[in-house]
Amino acid sequence: MINSTYLYSFFLLFGFGSIFYFFLNFRSGKNEINNKILLKNLLEGLDMEVPDELKTLDNSSTDPQKLS
Repeated sequence: MINSTYLYSFFLLFGFGSIFYFFLNFRSGKNEINNKILLKNLLEGLDMEVPDELKTLDNSSTDPQKLS
């Protein structure tokens, strides 16, 4: 039989991990802008037409050369 301390610790760790995961992945702040920048880069990479809304986005904040 599984010791109840181990079972309690597992559920506690699973709960905190789930909360941390949902906090990181479902923030409402920059996700929409990041998704639009990713879509713009994908459409440009595939040589497809980019909508006007996406043309106005500036993706310099995600430029890896400027971060270093």
